[in-house]
Amino acid sequence: MQKVYPYNKSIAALVYLLLVCGLQQLHAQYDEKYRPQFHFSPKKGWIGDPDGLIYTEGKYHLFWWGHAVSEDLVHWQELPYPMKGGGRSFSYFSGSVVVDKDNTAGFGANSMIAVYTMHHPGDSLPEKQAISVSNDRINFSFYEGNPVLDVRKIFFRDPQVFWHDAIQKWVMAVTVPDIKKIHFYSSRNLKEWTYTGEFGDLGPRSAFWECPDLFEMEVEGEPGKKKWVLLIGQGPNRVQYFMGDFDGKQFRADAATVAFLNNGVGLPGKVFESFDALSYGNWKTTGTAFGNRPDDSDSVVRIGRGDANSLNGSNTNTGTLTSPVFVITEPVINFLIAGGNLPGKACINLLVEQKVVRSATGDNSDLLKWDGWDVRDLKGKKAVIQIVDNASDEQWGYIRIDHILFSKVLQPKGLQHGLWLDYGPDFYATRSYRFPENPEHKPVFMGWMGNWDYSRNVPSTWGKGFQSLPRTIALKNFPEGIRLVQSPVQALTQLRKQPVQLSNKTVNGTMTLQEFRPSKNTYEIEAVFSTETTSVFGFNLLAGEGRQLKLSYDPEASSLCIDRTNCTDYTSNPDFTQKFATKMYAPVEAENNRVRFHILVDQSSVEVFTNQGKVVLSMVTYPSELQTGIQIFSEKGPAKLVSFKGWELGSIWKKQEKEND
Repeated sequence: MQKVYPYNKSIAALVYLLLVCGLQQLHAQYDEKYRPQFHFSPKKGWIGDPDGLIYTEGKYHLFWWGHAVSEDLVHWQELPYPMKGGGRSFSYFSGSVVVDKDNTAGFGANSMIAVYTMHHPGDSLPEKQAISVSNDRINFSFYEGNPVLDVRKIFFRDPQVFWHDAIQKWVMAVTVPDIKKIHFYSSRNLKEWTYTGEFGDLGPRSAFWECPDLFEMEVEGEPGKKKWVLLIGQGPNRVQYFMGDFDGKQFRADAATVAFLNNGVGLPGKVFESFDALSYGNWKTTGTAFGNRPDDSDSVVRIGRGDANSLNGSNTNTGTLTSPVFVITEPVINFLIAGGNLPGKACINLLVEQKVVRSATGDNSDLLKWDGWDVRDLKGKKAVIQIVDNASDEQWGYIRIDHILFSKVLQPKGLQHGLWLDYGPDFYATRSYRFPENPEHKPVFMGWMGNWDYSRNVPSTWGKGFQSLPRTIALKNFPEGIRLVQSPVQALTQLRKQPVQLSNKTVNGTMTLQEFRPSKNTYEIEAVFSTETTSVFGFNLLAGEGRQLKLSYDPEASSLCIDRTNCTDYTSNPDFTQKFATKMYAPVEAENNRVRFHILVDQSSVEVFTNQGKVVLSMVTYPSELQTGIQIFSEKGPAKLVSFKGWELGSIWKKQEKEND
């Protein structure tokens, strides 16, 4: 006879209650305010650079140096903290992971080896490269022979390691951040490394270079034509790329990349003044500020040989530099500008009939960055450009101007001239997946959605930071040259719910998109607009409570602007919002009188892919939970929304909950 305990029903009820509470707590853990629903984020704590991106034995691995795995790059399982041993005298900085198929290091065939930077607190001790070894793909043991590479440099970090078939050796790309160099090393066993070469002195070099990556790709549509692509993070939040050749020892940028970066070859438009001659030619000077010739010193990164510099040895010099008369024929005047934020005192002016009709000033920086004017209303008029320095003995009391360009395309305001991977403020430390079992696999990469200017102050309470959508990448030929293009991985489409479709909708003014009203900010949009209009058009995303993220496209200037200045409640967290409230610009040229947007919105982020993915903007957003509206608009006349598809997207954490049930 079975023994019956008198309280078994109560115990069962208690167990059930605990189970329900546990599931509710689990669900709450992945549904907190600002928690991404289809981007990977850890259960709690900080996440930074994506590290050790590798696909092996049917799983994608992601480290930060936490650890998560996925079978599809969409649904993730977070694993225990992987790094064992080594003590607590250092922090694990960014790095990579390899699979040692042939046991070159002697830890066993197919051992998984992490290569990373040992960073000691305080920036006073050299950074060193070290390894940890795993034979179970979960736990990584600190190698007692560490460090494996120590060159006695305080800043020396972020190794990306891969096997190079042509030389039958391991290759390491690692940064020397403060001097903006990438150093290359090779090894037969991952323990002993030999210096082979370096890359630098090209592209923007205003801040630390970090998180390098190097991989080879075919150019689409050109079988057999391959390029090596070098990615470099430039703090606090940018990634630039270079194309060229790598012989296993040294990367060399190709001629087209050098010509674009150093001389602006491929920029759309006509150069009005490059300041590359040894004199100002028919420009007229007054005063002493600009001297008698352009500045050709090496003190600033510019396009070409020289620029107009009013500093001229002293902050007290004043004067003007005035162009010859010209007729305005294009809708945009671009230029690179640096110097003080002193409107009217240190500025560049456009004069029509001797009156200032446009003006720009610097941003208290010595970095030459793009700025420009919309002058479509002045077409056909005679004008002059005058560069002015009337700021005598003031802080930042000077101005520099370079590469004045008449064009139909507005260059990206506020950015240096470079090949940028993403024009948004929150895509950094990009790394690509390695496929040791299938080296010809199409490249995929992801980045950290954060910005060191405010990443510690973001308002999420469950943790800080998350990773971008994984992106498939390719090289494509465009009129201006070969460019890298990106698209969200195809596997994300499995999260789509029922589509909402529209076509040939006329937009005039601002209207709520009644047909597509997601219940929360987890959705995807594919939209095509006609550019056969003079109106500025676009979307107000995250609309509600008097706030929105404004995405606007100007077809006459081929310019996309995303305005984040009224996106979230800025009153409660001024340390966060001071640098968060920004506008971002990107040049986007229409294709066959169409501009295409692929937009993914996820609780606290927006990623925008345009046309073929040549131009991408990624940003964190942090709207209130009531900001779920979507508006479409057209300013100063009608525009046509040719086609629209919208999908609400499911949560990747639902599968996680089921697995933990």
